[in-house]
Amino acid sequence: MQHVIELEGLTRVYGGVRAVDGVSFHVEQGEIFGFMGHNGAGKTTTLRMLLGLTRPTSGTARVLGHDVVRESLAVRRECGFLPASYALPAHMTARQFLHYVAAMFDLAPEVAEARIQALLQLFGLEAAAERKLGGFSTGMAQKVGLAQALVNEPRVLLLDEPTSGLDPLGRHELLEHLRRLATERGVTVLFSSHILSDIETLCERVAVLHRGRLVAFGPVEALKREHHSESMDALYLELARRAA
Repeated sequence: MQHVIELEGLTRVYGGVRAVDGVSFHVEQGEIFGFMGHNGAGKTTTLRMLLGLTRPTSGTARVLGHDVVRESLAVRRECGFLPASYALPAHMTARQFLHYVAAMFDLAPEVAEARIQALLQLFGLEAAAERKLGGFSTGMAQKVGLAQALVNEPRVLLLDEPTSGLDPLGRHELLEHLRRLATERGVTVLFSSHILSDIETLCERVAVLHRGRLVAFGPVEALKREHHSESMDALYLELARRAA
């Protein structure tokens, strides 16, 4: 069976430093897969390689059967991506920006408008739709970022710290929406975060990075039992200690 996301020995070296070091794991269709590790562990670099935005030094990766180096445009057409840090165009309104993203995917105007209206409603942005993005709070900007990742109705979502900046209600609503996307539409989600409680709440399987290396991969509950850990925080601390 073909995996939706598959990495084999994926490596990226910057000036002699192995930011990602021989990482291998796979993700199945409709799975919300946790990708956890501290800031700087290599999660963002891995996501960028999966989208063809950063070229691997060695190793391979495929998304929906597409090689991420040779077929990066095909990958990006079928994926939604929320980067951990990005700058929204301050001069655009939220609605204008979402239409701009929709145009990049060549969506028909009527299709784009219907999807954008639904996303504005989903993330509670209707009242702010005509406001310039330069005046948005961190939480509101994060919601716009999540909306743009969903405009093309992607088959795969790559989310880098998606709950950062969200209040507890916004975090809860996002996690519930991701569950619905996975169960009702079969969307595959790679959920990268250092907020381990979110991963524990949402994901059945995880890959754990530490200093660029994969130190654990498998079902959350099985990993907790194996390492005698009651929580994801305790599990990560134990894995980091062993990898030091």
